[in-house]
Amino acid sequence: MAEDRKTDRKERQVVVSVRFPGQLLERIHAVAAVQGVTANTVIRDGMDAHLTALVASSEFQEASKAFLARAQAQVATAIGESQSGGERVHA
Repeated sequence: MAEDRKTDRKERQVVVSVRFPGQLLERIHAVAAVQGVTANTVIRDGMDAHLTALVASSEFQEASKAFLARAQAQVATAIGESQSGGERVHA
């Protein structure tokens, strides 16, 4: 059963290529060695922590609201609705 979960986890992972400055990569490997984990684990954990903090920030919340408003306006334009209240614009 534990092996099934491990296999499922691996199947959901996607390999990506990321470039790091040499000094940053050295730091990642040093942290990994001290913690006894892989560099991949350090990178994944770091990105998870960074994204969690980022999406909780007020700046991100405001940016996401603005993004949604722009997306809604683009969808309204694409389906031919005017900006003044959902009326369809016919040619």
